[in-house]
Amino acid sequence: MESSKSPSPEEQPDEVVEPVKSEKEHSNKLSRVLRTEFDAKYEIVDRQTPLNAFMSGHYKQSFAYHTIRSYLPVILTNVIDTLTREKTELVAQFASPEFEQAAREELKIIIGLISRLKYELQTDKPYHNFTGDEPDRELWNNIIGHLPNGDCSFYKGSSLHAECYLHRKLYSFVENSIFLKSFDYFGKFKEQALTGSMDEVLALAKHTRRSENSLEVFGELLKINMWSSCNDVVSDEETPKHVNGKVLEDLSATDEYILVNQAADIWNCLDNTKLNKQKQVDFILDNAGYELFSDFILAEYLIEKGLATKVRFHVKAHPWFVTDVTERDFKWTLEYLSQHADYIISLIGKKFLQFLDEGKFELAPISHFWTSPQAFHCMIETDPDLYSALQQSRLVIFKGDLNYRKLLQDVCWSSTQETSACLHGFLPSNMCLLRRVKSEVICGLTEGMAQALSRKDPHWMISGSYGIIQFVDGAREFGY
Repeated sequence: MESSKSPSPEEQPDEVVEPVKSEKEHSNKLSRVLRTEFDAKYEIVDRQTPLNAFMSGHYKQSFAYHTIRSYLPVILTNVIDTLTREKTELVAQFASPEFEQAAREELKIIIGLISRLKYELQTDKPYHNFTGDEPDRELWNNIIGHLPNGDCSFYKGSSLHAECYLHRKLYSFVENSIFLKSFDYFGKFKEQALTGSMDEVLALAKHTRRSENSLEVFGELLKINMWSSCNDVVSDEETPKHVNGKVLEDLSATDEYILVNQAADIWNCLDNTKLNKQKQVDFILDNAGYELFSDFILAEYLIEKGLATKVRFHVKAHPWFVTDVTERDFKWTLEYLSQHADYIISLIGKKFLQFLDEGKFELAPISHFWTSPQAFHCMIETDPDLYSALQQSRLVIFKGDLNYRKLLQDVCWSSTQETSACLHGFLPSNMCLLRRVKSEVICGLTEGMAQALSRKDPHWMISGSYGIIQFVDGAREFGY
């Protein structure tokens, strides 16, 4: 029998016994092992996106990888949680009493389809064709069918394709249902983005009631509008309110964060003293909520100061990238404003509706091109009617990060590359690009600016702390 007596110092072994690792250390080591196995299995390379390459989850040091690995699964998880939590409410809303059980079973199937989509995302499965009654089924299947074999899955191909495919597939589950066809997974979220920002809405309304027809005021409105996109998906719901309030309090305080400001060129393009004929301006909208109200405010200024005779708004054909504006969001926002208890807000809402009745505001015909994964240079072939309509515009204002990515083909350009050279010939008219920088796609910066920003803030391209107001002159010959 072995003695239970502890060995004397002379009997101690020479080797040093490692202390038991903490649970956190074990967890970190396991996490590193799993990440390494994941990278090997799905051929992830540990490098930044190469210059002139498409953004892709294939590159581990890219924000595209983070988006596909961490951000998109959370969106799907949140949708599943919402459907599960609000199941009874949804069944009551969309099904009559005699069909409640059938609606409940259908909702269960939809949750299962979303869970499968999440699994396919996390395991880099190939894209599937659309087989339902989607109005853009042929467009999507044609795009998927022409992708090279190596580019037809979430990590291996373009991250723009991956994100667009996920959001399109997600909506197709309710679109092809019996009871939930009109359901918007993110409808409540978008409504709250406005109702929860009414103090900021009122402040912006008061701030812009008396404004001069001048470059200075126009430039201020462009800045307000550009920064208003902080109302998209954020983890802290107080962040948008803080940013919007700070911008209105002191616009000049944000100037150091605006990397390109070509407001003067945009003003000269629209200046009513230089052009007296009919002038149309098109807005390619981004987010619902406070940002959409800001869009209406900028459009109101254009109409009232004679910078435009008509403003046409382009919305998404269906729910898209969580917070993007649909036709329902557009109309609901105007009705909500017009019926608000605050007299000033109600008055402005009624004014916007009147503009709509008079043709000064116009909702553009719905186009599924905006919810395709294609870069905008494909528009002239995919939707020539839309391209022709934009050619009638004096200025096309592209809002937000996704529109910017599509303009630049979601390519990792040199930051100093001239904007016009990145458009692959897309130039239906003069263009204004308003965007908070939230992805690693950018151009038109001065020499050395990107390097200086990287030294100051390594995450400057994805933080949303910086913005750009860029102009592309449609009167000149650009493209390839």
